[in-house]
Amino acid sequence: MKARAQVLVAPGEFELRTLDVPPPGRGELRLRVHGCGICGSDKVLAYTAEPGTVLGHEVIAEVESCGGGVSGWRRGDRAVPVGDHVGMGGARLGGFCEALVVQADACVPVPEALSSRIAVLAEPMANGLHFVRRARLAAGQDVAIFGAGQIGLFILYWTRHLGAGRIAVVEPVPDRARFARLLGADAVIDPTLTDVSAAVIEAIGRPRLVFEATGRPDVVRDAIHLVGAGGGTVVIAGITLEEVAIRPVSLILKETDLIFPLGTIREEVEETIVTLASGVFPAERFITHRIRQADIPLALQALGAPSDQIKVAVDYA
Repeated sequence: MKARAQVLVAPGEFELRTLDVPPPGRGELRLRVHGCGICGSDKVLAYTAEPGTVLGHEVIAEVESCGGGVSGWRRGDRAVPVGDHVGMGGARLGGFCEALVVQADACVPVPEALSSRIAVLAEPMANGLHFVRRARLAAGQDVAIFGAGQIGLFILYWTRHLGAGRIAVVEPVPDRARFARLLGADAVIDPTLTDVSAAVIEAIGRPRLVFEATGRPDVVRDAIHLVGAGGGTVVIAGITLEEVAIRPVSLILKETDLIFPLGTIREEVEETIVTLASGVFPAERFITHRIRQADIPLALQALGAPSDQIKVAVDYA
């Protein structure tokens, strides 16, 4: 099967090529991609993955054919692969290709009631859920979130949904700040206008749980400084290639846990698909930019720059 793909050819450089996508082997599905989200980690992987890699792990796709031994799937079914199984380097094709092959047991079925336009959010939304679960959020716990890009907003949704107390979000971009309020933030703070730590403490007190979702070393330091003493937690949700200097004493004296989560698990993807199908999450407003496959390199270059962009999705269908 022939398929077009944005192939990484050098650090940060892509080339649109036609690839041969093999038939599925035993226990595998060959999928025709409907859509793929662009993630901040794709920008990092564009500089760390081997040339020849096809990135893209936020996939919604249709079963084109089933390999031997596959049960429970048939041609035309739709699936969300768990993100760690596609587009993360090595020989595994990702969603920057029109088709890919993946293990059937790494895929989660998508109900008919959920459109592919919305289901493209399932994997990254599950990522936000995974970060919150790894943080061991306690009911009524006050939370600070640095950054209201896609991951910061998904973290906000899940912390509110899972019973957090007061939530403060730090975000300078007006459109993202407005979305944070829509999702239930009690306070949204513009870091360009005020002292962030003082503003957060005034709004919700000193939080015991802080999420860093910008990938900026200076913000990591701010998050560590902000978290309260006596067993607080800082979750590093932003991804970066830069080095971050940490003074262990600043963590030890407050007994702070520092967590570096990654990826998702199947049960979390299943949970987000149910949530998206219910319509309680404003998904259409969340996906602010829909692009063509040819536009992927430019979209990656723009990723992380201050803008009204929240979620960028590649549409194939």
